Amino acid sequence: MPLNLNAKWLVIPALLLASLGLTGCSELLFRQTCVGLAKDMRYCLAPLPHDFAPATDKPLTQPRIKSTTKPTTESTTKPAVMASQQTDSNTGVSSPQSFSQKVSIKVGKESHELLTQLELEGERMTLVGLAPLGQALFTLVYDGNTLSSEQSVLLGDNFKAEYLMAMMQLIYWPEQSIRAHLEGGHLVTGLCDTVGGNQSDTLVDTRVNTIPCRQIYSQDTLISKSALQTHVVQIRYQQNVGDALWQAHISLTMPQAKFELEIEPI
Repeated sequence: MPLNLNAKWLVIPALLLASLGLTGCSELLFRQTCVGLAKDMRYCLAPLPHDFAPATDKPLTQPRIKSTTKPTTESTTKPAVMASQQTDSNTGVSSPQSFSQKVSIKVGKESHELLTQLELEGERMTLVGLAPLGQALFTLVYDGNTLSSEQSVLLGDNFKAEYLMAMMQLIYWPEQSIRAHLEGGHLVTGLCDTVGGNQSDTLVDTRVNTIPCRQIYSQDTLISKSALQTHVVQIRYQQNVGDALWQAHISLTMPQAKFELEIEPI
């Protein structure tokens, strides 16, 4: 059953696109720490974890359909294996970290690029957005409780840069932390299918579980017992063996919103 998405949050990606080329005087705003991902689903920003777990190397398992009867064994209802068992009890990064990224955003046929600087220190998460030519667009600061933003007044009050910060957490935060702050959704982690496309490759047109990924499903989808379960969010990690999570090329898609996000470390 397809999701009936709210127009209120569907307009957010379009606002991100329309505002990337704007600069000017800035203003300080206080933002909501929870963002809508779909109808009856939202993600609330989580505190900074002490460590960041690597992407999982286990095969992706579809979420199990909820049963109205009492399970006979634990294995019948156990979700996909988590790559990390971390919780928010140990928050704050152990040492300051800073990452520069090129971000590509696409909604439908429209696409734009921006540069971001992500800084993690103690319990503070700072995300700075720049236009491709270096003009400042916004600065978001989250201290684990409140979220403040300083952004160009030309972006307008409807510009919701906190969505980009939420996406960063969905990508990089430990699975257990995401599950604790995801409402109305179910997170699954594992290896996603890729399709061979090189003519010299024996795996042409063959699907192989090689790309670590995360998928978020609506709880309504699971309760409906539908055989066809469509994810609301999918995040794919392309990285070389031994690379840190921050070195991965990230692809995030939200099919119902026709929204795509690509992150390339620079």
